[in-house]
Amino acid sequence: MSVASEASQVNLDFLINDLGLRQVSNTALFRKGNILVISPSVQNKSNTFELGESLMKKYDPETDEGYLLIRIKDKFLMAKLHPFQRKMMTAETEKSTKSKPSFWKFNVIESIIPRIENNGDRELTYKIQAPTSKQLVSFFNKMK
Repeated sequence: MSVASEASQVNLDFLINDLGLRQVSNTALFRKGNILVISPSVQNKSNTFELGESLMKKYDPETDEGYLLIRIKDKFLMAKLHPFQRKMMTAETEKSTKSKPSFWKFNVIESIIPRIENNGDRELTYKIQAPTSKQLVSFFNKMK
């Protein structure tokens, strides 16, 4: 197993078994009823992650209750997806390459009040919650 695929497996069992989320294909996308969770795994020294346009197209704020649930090392960071998307995923910071469809790149800044920083514009930041595993279980298991 490659290092990248090992990283994507971190806390995957917790999302599926404890939170009751269902993984969509082999992606960072999970569902539970009308709940949609995008859960990138951040296991690198630079604390970076990417969200691709193709993944974001699967989210419909009209019908889905969306969350960003970042698995960073042995912790979790969480935000409502729609406000995060509106503030942090701008056309100006969207990237693309010849081999990769459009995406946005972010850095997790770990501190007393953790935040996400847009890699394309370091002034663009978003404060994010750091719930415990117990809080996540309680939150997701009261939803159908």
